[in-house]
Amino acid sequence: MPRIVITGLGLVTAIGNNTEESWRAFLNGVDGSNELRAFDTSLYRIHRACEVKNFDCDLPANRRSIAIYNTVYKYVYAAAREALNDSGLLQAPGFNPERVGVALGTLASELPVYEYHLRPEPVNKAAGFTPEVALTYPIAFTSSAIAEDFGFEGPCSMHIDACSSGNHTIAYAYDLIQSGRVDAMVVGGGEPTPQTGFTHFHNLRALAPDRCQPFDKNRQGLMLGEGAGVLVMETYEAASRRGAPIYAEVLSYGLSCDAYHMTAPHPEGDGARRAIAAALENARLSPDSIDYVSAHGTGTPLNDVTETMALKAVLGERAYRVPTSSIKSMIGHTMGAASAIESAVCCLALRDQIAPPTINYETPDPGCDLDYVPNQARELKMKIVLNNSFAFGGNNAVIIFGKVR
Repeated sequence: MPRIVITGLGLVTAIGNNTEESWRAFLNGVDGSNELRAFDTSLYRIHRACEVKNFDCDLPANRRSIAIYNTVYKYVYAAAREALNDSGLLQAPGFNPERVGVALGTLASELPVYEYHLRPEPVNKAAGFTPEVALTYPIAFTSSAIAEDFGFEGPCSMHIDACSSGNHTIAYAYDLIQSGRVDAMVVGGGEPTPQTGFTHFHNLRALAPDRCQPFDKNRQGLMLGEGAGVLVMETYEAASRRGAPIYAEVLSYGLSCDAYHMTAPHPEGDGARRAIAAALENARLSPDSIDYVSAHGTGTPLNDVTETMALKAVLGERAYRVPTSSIKSMIGHTMGAASAIESAVCCLALRDQIAPPTINYETPDPGCDLDYVPNQARELKMKIVLNNSFAFGGNNAVIIFGKVR
């Protein structure tokens, strides 16, 4: 079976408008939270999120009006363009657009469009569903637009698997490339901070008031974030032939469902455990091979405990010696984009041999007793890293990345 590698990365986050800017901020432990600007939060108890800042992107002329309210599209376009320029895929000899596909993930990319067009006068003089909104409201708009923008004629899909959407796109692309159906895939995800989504999590009392503290005893919930992460996947043979940069190899994936509850994880982390175990089995790796874990780590009371339980169940005593950190402490929970951004961070961690920290960590929790790389990035020799993603509905997706030999 062909080896599959990552040759391009693109990021737009609350702490950086491109990959290297974001990566430096991750390593420096920058907190990307801010007082929300997207809408008025005066009637809410919570007022903070992790929004993208000072963002500017030269969009295609036919998309500029759309990007006024479709924020996800402009983030994903910027990340996709960066990833494609990074990989050199478009300039590859023999490039065949019919053999390149797009798979993106989201949770609520259409909601800002919906909200914008239903605002009353005088905020929006074209209130209601205009012909333009008919083209940009569907969730699948972003993936279709990216395919059109760059001329990709292979499979095109939008994955709506809640917070594990990004990892699901990687798993989907992995199978397509291994089976020979495509030569390369542009994968990842994008997410906005819509008022509808914010209200949903606010009413669930799942939001932290001022900062996100994964695995800390005093954690109070997640913080919503926005942004995009895009990766270019192709075969090792093709990448090596043209001298493309190779960040990491995708070794395997594991998928599962808790089949337990729509919002709460399985109390013993059973679905998460099975996804991690499946990823290791599919890669023919032992638990002792894992050098670093990019945690789902949302900062909610139940998620952090059950993820810790799942890691212990699969890794055994080694779980205590494997550095495990959550970048959601810095950029919030970017929902459909989260695991895509975290996968890009795994690739960068392998490249530079350094693990990003879990910031805002102050008080150990007896139920969360692993090494969470508190507050400071750590140089670390690593060959194999695990990226966990556990979503609402118990939809779990785990990816294993390896340093290319």
